[in-house]
Amino acid sequence: MKIAIHDLLEYIQKSNSSTIDLLVENKASLPPKAIEIYSHMINAHHVWNARILGKKPFFKIWQVHSVEVFSEMNEENYLISKKILENNELDKIISYQNSQGHSYQNTIKDIMFHIINHSSYHRGQVMLLVRNAGLEPIPTDYILTRR
Repeated sequence: MKIAIHDLLEYIQKSNSSTIDLLVENKASLPPKAIEIYSHMINAHHVWNARILGKKPFFKIWQVHSVEVFSEMNEENYLISKKILENNELDKIISYQNSQGHSYQNTIKDIMFHIINHSSYHRGQVMLLVRNAGLEPIPTDYILTRR
């Protein structure tokens, strides 16, 4: 299972990097909502990594960033998630509080899958906004990374 999660982390790393390139190249033509959603996606990954590690996150869930910092944030998220995966058992239970202060517990496996799924969901939203802005979205389907 660790190999599968690792492969999926590689997938979101590559897909996020391609998406970031698109956003940087077209930043003047993007609707603000695209930047807001992408910021949220990157922030959420950061927050989940922090929860797993028992640390306080630096960023808030809906904090907006400039496209110029997305690449660095994406790389840091990926490296931290990869290290978490290498140094922990997937069935390890993590206790954490959500943004509203409610306490929950989930396994690392479930949290990692959520990070991956959440990223795919929001990349899709961003691509729709890109298309609606008259730009050409890029494909970020998982199967494309497996060919």
